[in-house]
Amino acid sequence: MSKKHNKVVQKQFSKTADAFSRFASRDTDDVLSERVEFAKPQPGELALDVACGPGTLVLELATRLGLARGIDLTHDMLLRALALRAERQIRNACFEEGEAERLPYPDAAFDLVTCQFAFHHMLKPAAALKEMVRVLKPEGRILIADTLGPESDEKWELHNRIETVRDPSHVASLRLTSFLALFEKMELFPARQTSKPRPRSFSRWMLRAGLEPSHSRYQETRSLIEEAIPGDRAAFATQREGDDLIIFHHEGMFLLRKAVDGRT
Repeated sequence: MSKKHNKVVQKQFSKTADAFSRFASRDTDDVLSERVEFAKPQPGELALDVACGPGTLVLELATRLGLARGIDLTHDMLLRALALRAERQIRNACFEEGEAERLPYPDAAFDLVTCQFAFHHMLKPAAALKEMVRVLKPEGRILIADTLGPESDEKWELHNRIETVRDPSHVASLRLTSFLALFEKMELFPARQTSKPRPRSFSRWMLRAGLEPSHSRYQETRSLIEEAIPGDRAAFATQREGDDLIIFHHEGMFLLRKAVDGRT
């Protein structure tokens, strides 16, 4: 990740750390339980969550295994993770500041490496995944969860334009086909995968990005989404609900293992 883009990410998530922690639907108890059950952590295992944000997945994993670590680029996010760790009195979790593309850990250190909803903020997601593979034990597992971009070129471009207006640190939501091609290039195979639409309140989605209705980016994002409703041109499957909008993100979740001698 370039230094310039790092600063964009840090600025966005430093500004929105509090709102993100309160409004991130990915961190609700039911969604967290779903992620953890998908990964199947085992007692005694070591886990790493890359781009851990406020640390909720790390702390949930820590209740199931030996030690869970989290690493994130944004200092303010880590402060919230540390406060949450103290509040829950979880001792087998720790947090570090650092980049996904330069993980400060030795080779083959972890049984489980996770990364949720961060690939769409990365200029070079392949570089981050390569590092995740490097620190993974030979028989370990990688869990990736992220929003999936539409396969249609026209819808994909408008979808990501809207995402970027809302959040300047957004780079691109990868398509399912792009994820699968990336995994194959890295000699990883999906032991499990799933995809489902997640409904979101537009107003809460905007608050999570630190944008009130009076903000120009809030208004521009809403206008773009409303203009794209006919024909679902941005692939948000938008519905009106009173003064609010309900949008849908398609979320993919992949549990990956290393291929051995070219075989899965």
